Amino acid sequence: MTAKVRIDLTPVGDTFEVKKGTPLRDFLFDRGVEFPCGGRGECRGCRVRVAEGHLPLTDVQASILSEREIEQGWRVSCQCRAETDLTLELRGWNADILQDRTLFDFTPGEGLGVAVDIGTTTVAVQLLDLSTANVLGVRSALNIQARHGADVMSRVAYALTPEGNGTLTASIREQIGRLIRDLLKKSERTEGMSDTLSEIILVGNTAMHHLFCGLDVEPLSA
Repeated sequence: MTAKVRIDLTPVGDTFEVKKGTPLRDFLFDRGVEFPCGGRGECRGCRVRVAEGHLPLTDVQASILSEREIEQGWRVSCQCRAETDLTLELRGWNADILQDRTLFDFTPGEGLGVAVDIGTTTVAVQLLDLSTANVLGVRSALNIQARHGADVMSRVAYALTPEGNGTLTASIREQIGRLIRDLLKKSERTEGMSDTLSEIILVGNTAMHHLFCGLDVEPLSA
C-alpha cells in the first residue's frame, strides 16, 4: 500500500491526502497556486508557511528567503515534497472573475458551439446553443501552462527549450479538450438537443495563440 500524508491548507480550511513524496508544486498548482518562475526556485512567489510538520530548508530556498522568513517557517513550495503530515499557510493570492453581458448581433445556427478564452492565467470555456445563443454551461481553470511560468515571457523562455514548445502546446490542448468534454457531459440543458459540436472559437493574446498552435515563439522573445 502506498504511504500517504495529510496536508491541511489554511486559511481556506481544506484537508487533503496525498502520496508521500508528492511535489508541493504539483499539489498546490491544482489548487490555484501560481509559480511565477515556472517552479525553478528563482523567485519567492510560491511561498508557504509551515504551521505544523516539517519541510527541509534547501540551499536554493536559503538563498532567496530572508533569515526572518526562515525563522517564521516560510518555505519555497516548488522546492519541497510532502514527506510528513503538514499544515501550510498559503501566502494569499486570488483572482477576479469578470463577465461582460454586452449585447451583440446574432445569426442563428445549428448544433452546439464552444467559445474558449485562453488567458495567461485562466482558461474559460462556454458551451452555447447556436440556435439561440444561450449559454448552456461555463467551465474555467487555471491555465495549466502556468506551472512553467506565471507570466508570458517566462513561458516563452520555456518554449524555446528543446522540449518546451511541444510540452506547452500538448498541455493546453489537452486541458481545453478536457474542459469541453466536461461541459458536454455535465450540462443538463443539452438534454433533447443534437450533440453535434458545430463550431469552436478560440481567442487569446499572441503568445497564447502561438503556444496553442505550436508555432515558433522565437520572434516573440526579442
